[in-house]
Amino acid sequence: MWIIIVGYLVGSLLGGRLYGLLSGHDLATSGSKNTGARNAHRIGGVKAFLIVYGFDVLKTILVLQVSGPYFWQTAFALTLGHIYPFWRIRAGGKGYAVFSGIIWAYDPWWFIGGLLFLLLLIKGTGNSRETGLVMLVLLPLAALGSVGDVIWAVFIAAVIIYHHVKEGKP
Repeated sequence: MWIIIVGYLVGSLLGGRLYGLLSGHDLATSGSKNTGARNAHRIGGVKAFLIVYGFDVLKTILVLQVSGPYFWQTAFALTLGHIYPFWRIRAGGKGYAVFSGIIWAYDPWWFIGGLLFLLLLIKGTGNSRETGLVMLVLLPLAALGSVGDVIWAVFIAAVIIYHHVKEGKP
């Protein structure tokens, strides 16, 4: 059970804060004022996006690799930590990168397929925000083998969607 607490604490370590330390650009006070990868891209371009997104995905994958039978509970804790970090409850990311890490840790083929589908949707619509939300359906679909897994996956997706709707900003 300790891994669930570790999940929340590691989830609270944000790539956007790391980028701020490395670059001197505080994402929480720039652009959309969100510490996520999308705002990092607005402020610092592709390199900033890759630092933030890469860190947040990697932290998720690493923790989930050692989560054992508590995979979904730890994934949920990572999501909560990322969106609502312990050090400042309303200063987290939106959850996309953690979602990506969960998908990758659960099944890398779902991640790759989802990424290709996402790129097609973005190309077709020109909208990365709403198409990203569509991708949240992947998690419950990937988990279809077990009712418990699907319930946790739906719960995680719902938290991310709720946070997006509540925030109402890109």
